[in-house]
Amino acid sequence: MKSITLNNKNLVLPFSSTKLNRNELKKIDLFNKLVLEKGDQGISEISQILGEKKLKNLKVKNSEIRKSVKNIDESLKNAILEAYSNIYKYHDSQFKQLSSKPIETTKGINLWSEFRPIDKVGLYVPGGSAPLFSSLLMQAIPAIIAGCKNITVCTPPDKNGDIDPIILWVADFLKIKNIYKVGGAQAIFAMAYGTKTIPKCLKIFGPGNKYVTEAKKIISNTTSIDMPAGPSEVYVVSDDQNKSKFIAADLLSQLEHGTDAHAVVVSKNKKLLDIIKKELEIQLDDLKRKDILKLSTKNTYFVKASSDKQLINFINENAPEHLILMDDNFLINTPKIINAGSVFCGSFSPESFGDYASGSNHTLPTSGNAKTYSGLSVKDFGKTITFQYASPEGFLNLAPTVEKMAEAEKLDAHKNAVSIRENLALKEVESLNRIAFINRNTNETNVLLNLNLDGTGNYNINTGLNYFDHMLEQFSKHGKFDISLNCDGDTYIDEHHTIEDVAITLGEGFKKAIGDRLNLERYASSEDLVMDETRAQVSIDLTSRSYLKMKTPQLREFVGDFPTEMFKHFFISFVNTLGFTCHINVSGKNSHHIVEATFKSFTRALNAALKVTNESSSTKGLL
Repeated sequence: MKSITLNNKNLVLPFSSTKLNRNELKKIDLFNKLVLEKGDQGISEISQILGEKKLKNLKVKNSEIRKSVKNIDESLKNAILEAYSNIYKYHDSQFKQLSSKPIETTKGINLWSEFRPIDKVGLYVPGGSAPLFSSLLMQAIPAIIAGCKNITVCTPPDKNGDIDPIILWVADFLKIKNIYKVGGAQAIFAMAYGTKTIPKCLKIFGPGNKYVTEAKKIISNTTSIDMPAGPSEVYVVSDDQNKSKFIAADLLSQLEHGTDAHAVVVSKNKKLLDIIKKELEIQLDDLKRKDILKLSTKNTYFVKASSDKQLINFINENAPEHLILMDDNFLINTPKIINAGSVFCGSFSPESFGDYASGSNHTLPTSGNAKTYSGLSVKDFGKTITFQYASPEGFLNLAPTVEKMAEAEKLDAHKNAVSIRENLALKEVESLNRIAFINRNTNETNVLLNLNLDGTGNYNINTGLNYFDHMLEQFSKHGKFDISLNCDGDTYIDEHHTIEDVAITLGEGFKKAIGDRLNLERYASSEDLVMDETRAQVSIDLTSRSYLKMKTPQLREFVGDFPTEMFKHFFISFVNTLGFTCHINVSGKNSHHIVEATFKSFTRALNAALKVTNESSSTKGLL
């Protein structure tokens, strides 16, 4: 234990990651070479070198997973399920913020971003002195939320070649099937290079000992890793002597991770620092990992500050992994903290909450890396892609700016890539094509629409609902509208969001493409379409007043994969969004015919009402 009094100079504590000696580095290099050149056989040879049990199969069998369920206490299962719920809830809120809605930067220029998961990720779960099943929760849950399709887990077996049943139960609960009995540096190398048994991963996550950390450094030039890792650390800030027991307990909770873990108390109250030293010794004697703690408590610093400013400067210079602001006035300091992995505020926010079940992630930057790294989150399991679309009008608006800048940088090929398009853009604008581009993004769906009202009926449509796609194709073909539409929605939960949001997006697209509604035919009341026994009649007045009267026979529950309860709802959403008056009257018996005839008749009437004329049809109301 060491005591320090701060002065006006910024002080960075001399903590560093445990370094490997020359022999250990040679051994890591050997393991790297064995896995790279020999794969599974290399892993087997490493097990022999380490005196571990030789395994016939590296992959955990389904029978082993099933067996694990019988060995878990029900109360522990319930605790894990509550932790899962909190972790999922918090990380799901992160996911919803990773894609951005379209923004028009220049008139006719639309930009937006979309999140995409990393396809193949590897998770390392420590299992040496303690099976850290919580580490599996913290890594796997954001990976699942991100949408990673191929998740590989490596964790070290015990001396009998078995994986801790709690880790297997958690993996089974999370529906992770690719679990391998490999630990240490060799596990990192195996996931980085791939073997006959263990898949190659694009990014590797997870904490570990100094050998795992070194292996991650070695492969980081060719395989992405989550963050640099080092010994666990906690900093506690307090001036309240009544909280000495809490403070000592929080220090020990991190110091028990390993002999290289370290802890720091920062206070303006010297008496408190002295009390905590004694309290550490009292609590240590009652803990099971006292052999580790007797060594790791030597890595404890008691830091005396003379002012809040001095204290905050010290914290920000050291950028702790875990920071506990113990006192009730923590809100005074939270805005001033700029470097920390995770901050725990108040007397009732022990760091253990973050390690297990409050919902935040416990995989955090150490050794001062919180100055430039964040804790693990959903975004680490994917990447954000920027998309942009320029209409012909938007192109002409921005083209002179880009040409001028490219010319100044003497990049004439860049300028030419713009200039070569100008004549076509001018023709498009002059032809008065009524076009629209819409990107509608909600919590449930992401809908992209490219629409040309003056088209020929070309379509490219994907909503995830086959029959709905077919109806929208008829909508395009019979209305002679060019429609390119893609909807990524939660159809596995409910088709409602997809159908409604597509209808709203189409309504927004038509509204944008029509513009001020001048010189439109406006009325279409002669569309009468038959399909065998079915007859559909549609009348439209393209005023801006929203009104729909729709009469159809009762339908069976589904037509194909289309829920017919959403049939009328589609037209309600479209009519209300675009804003017009529509009467639909359909007779018939066959549900398929009724739905299809309605879509065809409706879009034919809409096409007729949208025809451009030199005469105004409006004698009442607004167009």
